[in-house]
Parts: sequence; structure tokens; C-alpha cells
Amino acid sequence: MNAQQVAPRARGWLRKSHSARVHYLFKEVCILANESDEVIALVSPNVGPNPFAVVLAGNFTAGLAIQQPVGLDNWKQTLTVGSLSVVWRQAAVWQPRPDWSQLRGADTGQWPSVAGLPADISHSLKLVVDGIVGDDSAIYRAGVAGLAGRGGGLTPTGDDVLIGVLHGLWVWYPRHLRRPRQEWMRMLLATAVPRTTILSANFLCAAAAGEATWQWHDLVKGHAHAAESILAIGHSSGADAWAGFLYTGSVLRSL
Repeated sequence: MNAQQVAPRARGWLRKSHSARVHYLFKEVCILANESDEVIALVSPNVGPNPFAVVLAGNFTAGLAIQQPVGLDNWKQTLTVGSLSVVWRQAAVWQPRPDWSQLRGADTGQWPSVAGLPADISHSLKLVVDGIVGDDSAIYRAGVAGLAGRGGGLTPTGDDVLIGVLHGLWVWYPRHLRRPRQEWMRMLLATAVPRTTILSANFLCAAAAGEATWQWHDLVKGHAHAAESILAIGHSSGADAWAGFLYTGSVLRSL
């Protein structure tokens, strides 16, 4: 099977990984992790691209199982999972980082709101943003620690909120603040990654690099109903990220 699209992060994974395992398996998604706990996601076009996606056509997960062996052949540029063989040599490259600057003048009043976050999550989110505004790294780290790994699911609620914060920093971070945006992002990763799941850690690293799933790209491009598509991600992952994004923007836009 030929891959249709591949993200640069996934292409790098395929080129450098020495061993891999099936980490999660769903109807249209197979997530693989390598020896460094970096992931790629084999996904159908219905799921769509993300920062570490390899997009495949058809019902490719039929017959796959968690325990199946994974083979990597960099010379032939192929990946095998059980009986599935994927050739990624000619796949189109999907660029995962949108032009976030296009959202700086967006009419956020037209965007949908979301239900309130749990009290402890909301409190930690406020600490994160307060730490940035007040240039207080201790408060910031306390907020990040209060979010990282909090909640259930493959990407816990607190991590999804942090992804929304990171997206918000790419859009609205004021240039006049003393610390550069990347310094806050490095602190976030150093605090959050050891506290959360493998999949969440990879999503956080991608978000810190400005990378996002296709639904956020649609928002940046001004597509109708893009926000609703974000809210529909996962059980609550999209809504939680949206809440973090909106709150971060509401504070930073006023500075």
C-alpha cells in the first residue's frame, strides 16, 4: 500500500527508528512508538493528517493487532505491521505548521464558547497564563504541573488544555514581554512531558513547534465550521484544547 501523505515528523521517524511497536490500535488509526517513545500515526483520510501522520487509503487496520511485529526498511522506504506493508517513498509531504499569524486579527467573538473546565483544571490554567503575564516562572511551572497528565483518556484533559495554550501562544504572544515565547514553551515541555502519556508528550512537543492537526489549519484558513470541527475531536480533547486556546487569547490580547 502506498502512503498518500506523510508529515515531516513522521518521515523523520521512519528514517531514524531502529525498532517499533504498536502502541494503540483503533478502527482507522494505528499508532506506533519507537525505541525513543516517539510516535507516528497511520490514519485514514477520514481521520486526516496530524503532526506525525502517515495517511493511508482503505480499511488498513483490518487484521492488525497490538502484538504484531513492526518492520522498518529505510532502503526500500517501507514499513510493515503484521501483513500490512506501507511504501512511503512517494507520499506527498503535509506541512503541519499553519500560519498562526493569520488569526491575530480574527473576530473571536464569532467563535463558539465551551462548557467550563473542572475547577482544578481551570485554576491551573489560570496559573499558567498568570505566570506568563507576570513573568513568574514558578507560578507558570506550578500551573503546568497541575495540568500535565490530569484527567482520563489517551490525551488527558490537562494536556489537551496545554495544547490549546501552546496554540494560543503562537497566535497572540506579545512581542514586548521580556522572555521570548520559546522560553516558556521549553519550560512547559520540561515540566509536562515527564508527567504524562507517550502520546500526549508527542502532541505537546509538536504543538510547541507550532504544529497542529488539520482542523486547526482550517481555522487558520478561515474555513466555515472549522471551530466546530475542533470541538468534535475525540471525546473531549478538541473542546479542552479550545478552552485553553480561548482563555490564553482572552488574556494575551488585552496586554
